[in-house]
Amino acid sequence: MQQGQTSGAAARLRSRVRLPLSRLFFAVLLAAALALLVLPPPEGVPPVALRTGALALVSVGLWSTGLIAAWLASALFFFAAMVLGLAPAQIVFSGFHSTAIWLVFGGMIIGMAVHRSGLGARTVRYALSFFHGGYLQLAAALVVVGLLLAFIVPSAMGRMLLLMPMVFALAEQLGFDADSDGRAGMVLAATLGTTLPAFAILPANVPNMALIGAAESIYGVHFQYGGYMLLNFPVMGTLSLAAIPALVTLFFGEEARPAAAAAGHERWSRDEKVLVAIVLATVAMWTLDFAHGLSPAWVALGAAILCLMPGIGVLPATAIREADFGPWIFVAGVIGLGAVANHTGLADAIGRHLLEIVEFEGASGPFAFAAMAAIGMAVALVTCLPAAPAIMTPLAAAIAAKSGWALDSVLMAQVPTWIVFPLPYQAPPLLVALSLGAIAIPRVLPLMASYFAFGVVVILPLQYLWGHFLGVYG
Repeated sequence: MQQGQTSGAAARLRSRVRLPLSRLFFAVLLAAALALLVLPPPEGVPPVALRTGALALVSVGLWSTGLIAAWLASALFFFAAMVLGLAPAQIVFSGFHSTAIWLVFGGMIIGMAVHRSGLGARTVRYALSFFHGGYLQLAAALVVVGLLLAFIVPSAMGRMLLLMPMVFALAEQLGFDADSDGRAGMVLAATLGTTLPAFAILPANVPNMALIGAAESIYGVHFQYGGYMLLNFPVMGTLSLAAIPALVTLFFGEEARPAAAAAGHERWSRDEKVLVAIVLATVAMWTLDFAHGLSPAWVALGAAILCLMPGIGVLPATAIREADFGPWIFVAGVIGLGAVANHTGLADAIGRHLLEIVEFEGASGPFAFAAMAAIGMAVALVTCLPAAPAIMTPLAAAIAAKSGWALDSVLMAQVPTWIVFPLPYQAPPLLVALSLGAIAIPRVLPLMASYFAFGVVVILPLQYLWGHFLGVYG
């Protein structure tokens, strides 16, 4: 009880300290948004792009500060985008017919089934029998599990949604309250562990596949699994894998107090057996996507339907009323913002403007790499990571011509800009995990800022040296 009271008091203190800073940060972004509405557009930039930029600043500010609920900020984005006439409805609401949003829906239902069937509790009891270390070992174990899933489940969102019910149940059994640092750190370890290193595995994340698809359709350039992993995993994958447990323990580490293990072995219920079959079939379908061609989203949707199907599933049809659709609306807003920024020319204008002011000609290899990374990061701040390849890939030919790098080298230089990012809203799986775990975004900003600094100072320079050694980077 004393530990719970201490954690609650600490959480309230953090909230009181961060609220004025959040308001100040949002006020700065709001002032910048108003300036965009008043100032005349630069030459070649359509006025609608500036209005989109103003809305983007307000939306990102609300998502990042947590001044209002994330789903409400997304609803505000939908309303403002339509009232201002920034884009047609099919663009503004494109998030609702994206595969990512239905992957979230399927994962929500599967997560409910795992919890209500008792399978989550059984899995946690099994995991606790192996837990004998401190918080660093716990965080490292969650990161490794997340990474291993990346080799068989081709979607960070799907992996995160599979992991979260287990993480929540495990945190409870380890004595971490709902608002404790220990539970928040476990959520971050599992989510970042299954997201960041996976950018170095070709089919594991959405931006990876978006880059491959765009490179093939625009330039006819094809990348191989082994070559992609050889370039990106030894440095970026390994260092991000090592950094996550250390940073999570530094910012969120707490002493675990495991609950006493239940004696004996409970028999498997009918619902548990059915759910195991559904989950195994789902993972198998995700793993074999190269053979059947079905999107992971439709596989997840099918699994959700089976969980709810009368006579087959493990949930009553009325369970849909208990689902929290806040994360669903939240993700749709983030995806919609990227689509509107792309449609209005905002993202393209930012990328091309940066391309004009950066002097590539005669630049050394390290400078050219740093400039490409800076441009990619700026675009990703506006569009979020899944949409960034759609903007950066068409610019690759111009960057290659200016820098003297080979086209495929410029294309591959996008990848480091995904694995090093400062704000949670840029990565939808992280956003949804925070929403499901009821973790305020400002609470994780110190960790993300520290990781971003580590990435810029350590990961990116070492990645350039490795790529140069392989003959990929100039």
